[in-house]
Amino acid sequence: VWINVGGLHMARKEWQLALRSYLKAQSAFRCLDGEQQLHLQKIGPRQLMRHALSSTKGRSSFQDNETLLASVLQNIGKAQSMLHRYGKAIESLEEALRIHRVVAIRANGSPNVASSRDVARILENLGEVQMISGNLTSAFSRYVESLNLLRSLSIDSKVSVEVALVLGAIGRVHLKKGEYAEAKVVLKECMRTFENLGVPPNNRKINEIRSCLVEAELALMQSATSTLAGQRREISSVPYIDKALAVDEIADEYKNKGDYTCAIWFYSEALALRRRKVDQISTSSSGGTRNSEIVDVGRTISNIAQLRTERREFGAAKILFEEARELYKSVGLSANHPFYRDLLQEIEFMRKM
Repeated sequence: VWINVGGLHMARKEWQLALRSYLKAQSAFRCLDGEQQLHLQKIGPRQLMRHALSSTKGRSSFQDNETLLASVLQNIGKAQSMLHRYGKAIESLEEALRIHRVVAIRANGSPNVASSRDVARILENLGEVQMISGNLTSAFSRYVESLNLLRSLSIDSKVSVEVALVLGAIGRVHLKKGEYAEAKVVLKECMRTFENLGVPPNNRKINEIRSCLVEAELALMQSATSTLAGQRREISSVPYIDKALAVDEIADEYKNKGDYTCAIWFYSEALALRRRKVDQISTSSSGGTRNSEIVDVGRTISNIAQLRTERREFGAAKILFEEARELYKSVGLSANHPFYRDLLQEIEFMRKM
């Protein structure tokens, strides 16, 4: 019952109540005798309990009672982490990891796929807590161990998503450590993995990873600029006057190289920056300033649409071109303006396709 209650609280992000429920489940579990534990093992796979224990979804049965306890400990660790009790969270997750490894030893060192995925998730959870705590070296080690374990499993769509998530986490660790070149490589692999899986480009996690990739590229660009100027190889706190323009510059480079996928990522980030800027402009600001920013938004959308056309994604391109045109019309941009003329030519080309 406490496991199920804890699962419901976790789903509602009620971390304190979830933690209390799982701690009660852990306490109750330790009070069971052997016969009672055997009964719990049999009822464990019931549907409600599978939903409550995310790490055991899809499993036909718990490998043994310790595996069930490890799942409870993992959820305790997650709740403690959300409550910023990072030391306690690490202890709980480490204990869950120890239990799984003992179970693996009992199986002659050959855990099943489900157990290996559980271990990979625990390692990822540990990496996240340690990264938040500032222990980047340990976080990196845990993430790499999780990645290697996931890659050793037979690849399916669910495992591939988990691989992408861990790659993103490793890239963030590199970024926090100032290892921008390494972050760039890993984050690109993460983005391509998400894209190959068909994850929508407006997905929240993809947007977070894309922003990290942009930060790595901007840091590398500023570092190279500083080195060429004979200055110290440090990243200035204000490395560029207009961040969106700096991101445009990187996107243009990828576009000129024929790497349309990367160019779309960077134009998309520039678009997000410009849209936020438009939203931040107060109504008291001059209309000309706001209209100019909206024109820049339309131009960026048009750039992305052109790249979608190059990738023969005509449906997406058409929608984007129409959105750009509506923005130009909303600010009364003249049809003779270069941006508007270019856009109309692209739309006419689309009609002939």
